[in-house]
Order: sequence, then structure tokens, then C-alpha cells
Amino acid sequence: MASNSSLDRRRFLRNGPLAGAGLAAGLASAQSPTRNPDEPLRIGCMNVVEYSHLDAIWATFMNPRPGEKNQMPLTGMRITHCWEIEREKSEAFAKKYGCEPVANFDDMVGKVDAVISGGYYNHPWNHILHEPYLKAGIPNLINRPLSNSRAKARQMIDLAKKYGATILCPSAHEHTEAIARARKFAKDKEIVCYGATNSFDDYATHGIHGVFMCCRAIAEAGNPVVSVGYQAKSWHSPPGVVTFEHQDPGGRTFYGTLHEVSGSWGSVRIHTRQEYGGKGFEIHPGTEYPFNRTEAWAPTIWAFQLMALHGEMPQTYEQLEHKSDAYLAGFRSILENDGKPVKLDDVPENWHAPVDLPNRPTEHFADLFRKKFGEA
Repeated sequence: MASNSSLDRRRFLRNGPLAGAGLAAGLASAQSPTRNPDEPLRIGCMNVVEYSHLDAIWATFMNPRPGEKNQMPLTGMRITHCWEIEREKSEAFAKKYGCEPVANFDDMVGKVDAVISGGYYNHPWNHILHEPYLKAGIPNLINRPLSNSRAKARQMIDLAKKYGATILCPSAHEHTEAIARARKFAKDKEIVCYGATNSFDDYATHGIHGVFMCCRAIAEAGNPVVSVGYQAKSWHSPPGVVTFEHQDPGGRTFYGTLHEVSGSWGSVRIHTRQEYGGKGFEIHPGTEYPFNRTEAWAPTIWAFQLMALHGEMPQTYEQLEHKSDAYLAGFRSILENDGKPVKLDDVPENWHAPVDLPNRPTEHFADLFRKKFGEA
């Protein structure tokens, strides 16, 4: 990891998970000088329906629908505006959740305190969609993946740094109690190896859950990823195995494997010199209301609200870039290196991971983004 874009491991270790938003000191004034602090945060939403976490999941925590059983406000945020690539879908979402649809993706600037992007097909164009909001210096939740290239991901991070904006680019797995406990356990221990599992559909939309989960639990405990290998018959169907090469604070190398399989929300078993047989951490989705909503889905939105209110990012800019690079290295491995490991810094800056999903051949939403914003 010797290039200029590499993480300085000491900096990576020094910056804790709540650091990284020092440039957002002026967040309160940048968000909305007219907002009453006793009122809910005004949230603008993009990419709200198609393959999105907003419709039916995140939106219900902020704008529960009247009369709907097992729905109540679980945050101090309210969606006030929304945009979708297909106008009729944003209008339907607005009617369902009581907010205002806008004609253009940047029409919410100056009207909202923070912005959430919930979809998948938009991710190669996130550097366009989020540019006005990053320049406005407000909090941005950008649903995974951050981008399909290193250059575009870095462009967004550089804008956030320049204008004091905060970014959360989450997998729901990362913000569960199980992974918080795994990261705490891994901190300051000599890890021998680890094995993880992740429920899988395709690598781009669900395999990334496991990649981000392992980065959160292991890399952010002080053990950055050096290379990623991804072996599978197909990147868009299970099973598959992702192998991570890590370097610990002392410069020692160790490995972990992520099994992309059906039937597992997510788990990590960490083997250390101090723990004979390893210690396991398993994500549970929760049983019955409200736990079926709050165990796996709500923590991401709570983390975003905390970030929006206090300007403290759950992950530093460097950690966001690191996990995005790890995801792209896995894609590069299976697509162009026959599954052999690819070092993070060996992924070319302008190499683009695919956006279309062969397992969803009838969906046309990526084409809509191409028509509006150009090739990915």
C-alpha cells in the first residue's frame, strides 16, 4: 500500500469511528439557519422507490402512515421532499408519505436539513446527484455502493471535506449490535483469522453487505484490508467466497473469508491468540414488532440522525474510501483477475464496476439514468 492514495495505517488507527467530521464544525449554520431546533430535521430523499431502502423501510421510521398497524415515529426526522428518476413514482411516494415531490434532483437544496439517497441503480451517478448537497455542506446518507469507481468515490469525499458535509454510506449490517460487539472484541487483539457469512443475492447489492460488515468489524478495529480475492461461478448468484488480506498494527499479515451464501443475515467468527476456538457474532433480524424493525433496519437511520445533529461521522472519510476500495477490488478480482487477490491500490482510478444486474434482466432503471446523466 505504497501509493499516494493509500491509507496511512497510523492515521487510520488514530481516527476513531466517531471522528472524521472536523471540517463540519459549521454544520448547524450550514444546514438551515431558519430551522427551529425543537422541530424535526427536514429530510429530502432521492431514489425513493426502485430497488430502494426508502419505500417500505426507512421512510416508515420518519413518516409513518396514518392508520398503518405497527408504524410509529422512530426518529426526530421527517421527509419533506422527494425525487425519483420516474416522476410518477416520486408522486406516488409523496402521496404515501405526505411529502412534496420535486421535478429535479437538486430542487431540494435550501429546503432540507439533510438528504438521503436510498436506491441502487443511481450509484454510478452519485457524484452528480450528491454534488449540490455536498456543496451545501449538509449531511448525506448515500446507500451502498458509494460509487462504481474509485475516482468518483474520491470526488464525493473531496467535496465533502471541502464544504464540511458529512457522509454516511452504510450497509445495514454495519450498524447492528452484533458487529459493534465484534469490532470492540477485535480491537487491540492479535487476530489469527476470521470467517464470516452473508446472505447473498448478487455481489453488487448484497455481497457488499458482507464486505462492508468485515471492514467495519475487522479493518476499523485497526487492521486495514490490503487485497481482496473473490471466487464464484457468477458474481450475480450464490455461492461465492471473498478472501481478505489484512495487515495488523504491527505489520503482520492475516486473512479472513466471507462466505456469500443464502440463509444467513450475517455472522463473524474471529479467532485470536487470546480466544481459543474463536468468538462468534451473529446478526439477528428481530422477532415481532418493534424488534423486526429496530434490530437490523432502524440503527442505520439512527446513526444518520446522530450524524446530522452533531456532525460526527460514524466512519471517517478515509474509512469510507477504504471500504469502497475493498468492494471494488473484489469486483475487479472476479471480473478481470480470475478470482485471484487484487490489491486495493491496483484497482485503476477510472475502472468502472458494472451497474446492470443480470439476475434482474427486465429492469430498465440504469438505462433511465444513462439517458439523463450519460454513460456510467
